[in-house]
Amino acid sequence: SSAVVVVAGDEEEDDDEDDDDDEDDGLWLVGGASNVGCAVLRQEGFTNEELAELSAEIDPNSDSPLSYYPLTKKGERFPIADSAKQPVLTPKPDDRKEYLHAILQGIGDVERDGFRILGELGASPADPTIVWSCGGGSKNDMWISMRERRLREEGHQGGVEVRRAKNTEASYGAALLAAASFED
Repeated sequence: SSAVVVVAGDEEEDDDEDDDDDEDDGLWLVGGASNVGCAVLRQEGFTNEELAELSAEIDPNSDSPLSYYPLTKKGERFPIADSAKQPVLTPKPDDRKEYLHAILQGIGDVERDGFRILGELGASPADPTIVWSCGGGSKNDMWISMRERRLREEGHQGGVEVRRAKNTEASYGAALLAAASFED
């Protein structure tokens, strides 16, 4: 799965000094998790070696002509809630590089749509400025570049950057949030 989380701030100042909910300095987390993710790469038989080799051959500045919604099975949660949503992985080209390009572009497009939906629902800022990448996909420099370019082209014009997180374990952020909840 893929998670899109925005550290959002309150646009309106709260002048109620008795409000105990302001301990977070007006910051809050908003997001969603898609069933689309890199697990589809394993399902389609890509090995780590093949991913590295083919990714090195893909130009992150070019778009695939294919439009995929790379679910591993039926059902989506975010950015659209559709329990009947079917995976879209066709047409399947004979060239594995082209197939990988389209899958990674499709995963990135779900991320882009997730940020768009969060902005439309009122997340502030409406557009991300920095996207921290973790999990297995964060090891792929080409995909980081592709995601950054597509986010910029699709209306996130505020100079968005996609960066590799210092700790790329997918569970690291959740552990930090859990630890922070115990602070006084």
